[in-house]
Amino acid sequence: MKLTFDEALQRLHDGRMVRRDDVYLKAQRRKLWVAEWHIPGCLSESQAYCLTKADAVQAGIDFASNDVDHFPRGLRQGLERDGSFQHHTELYGNVITTVYQVELSELLS
Repeated sequence: MKLTFDEALQRLHDGRMVRRDDVYLKAQRRKLWVAEWHIPGCLSESQAYCLTKADAVQAGIDFASNDVDHFPRGLRQGLERDGSFQHHTELYGNVITTVYQVELSELLS
C-alpha cells in the first residue's frame, strides 16, 4: 500500500526512513519547507518539516534561540529574505540556521 503525502511526512517527523517506492508519485511532487540548525560543516542538529515558509521560519527561530534568552538580531529577516542566518552562540560557537523548499521526493530514500 502506497503512502500519501501526509503519511510520508508523519513518518519523516517520527525519524523513520521512507522509501520513494512506498509513496504515491503525486505526493512525491508536493513541496514542503525544511528548517535546519547546524554547526558549519556538520549535519543538522535540529530539523523540522513544514508546510509553509512562515512555519519554517518560526521553527528556525525556535532552533536558533534555544540556548539564548532572545533570538539574534536580524534572524527573522535573514531567514525570510535569504533563507539563511549565521551567528555565534556561547555554547556551540558559530551556528547556521537555514530554511529552504524541497519536493518530498528529495527527502525519500
